[in-house]
Amino acid sequence: MSTDPVLEVRNLTVGYTSAPVVRNLSLRVGSGEIVALLGPNGAGKTTTLRATSRLLPAHSGQILFRGETIGQRSAQQVARAGLVHMSDRRGIFPGLTVDEHFRLRHRGQKIDRELAYDHFPALRKLARRRAALLSGGEQQMLGLGRALARRPAVLLVDELSLGLAPVIVKRLLPILRRVATETGTGVLLVEQHVQMALETADRGCVLVHGDVVLSQDAPSLLKDRKLIMSSYLGEKAPGEHNDA
Repeated sequence: MSTDPVLEVRNLTVGYTSAPVVRNLSLRVGSGEIVALLGPNGAGKTTTLRATSRLLPAHSGQILFRGETIGQRSAQQVARAGLVHMSDRRGIFPGLTVDEHFRLRHRGQKIDRELAYDHFPALRKLARRRAALLSGGEQQMLGLGRALARRPAVLLVDELSLGLAPVIVKRLLPILRRVATETGTGVLLVEQHVQMALETADRGCVLVHGDVVLSQDAPSLLKDRKLIMSSYLGEKAPGEHNDA
């Protein structure tokens, strides 16, 4: 795992009106590293991902991808460059079959269908089934498979567990771990299942009311549940600062 960040967010302030949702947030994700972005509902986690992928313009701050600022690029340009955002809506089209999803092109960007099928063999068996007829877990596999098939340098994953049973999430998260380790993809993961997220991630940072209140390596956070719970109440841990 590289120590050089493939994604770096510096002093990001962003919101949907003049009032910011996220304030002066800084974090970094290294090549092959998974960073779990945790926090209560309304903390600003999804807003952070949307700003990072340029779906939402920032009020201030910098976003660097592979060492270059992307503040003036469109979301489409950023995605083509290898910063892929898997939203909580999964990015699937109910009327299309599984296989048809992998034939869609993102303005010339190649999609490696076989890579997705290698990670999710069940999708190969469902290739001719329309997405609307898939279970929630199968739809999430399809959404994640499409994201991975684009061979991202950085993958932003928003609420992988949304609407899924924990047993399904336990099957999906190890795939993210394997992809990060084997391909060097950096992953910024927003997840409500704190235990499972930290078991998968290298580092975790907790966001409360738009501020980072805690940032540590995942094993340390797993050992101290009281520290996590206090951070959810907005109590910054001693010695911590606004940097993941």
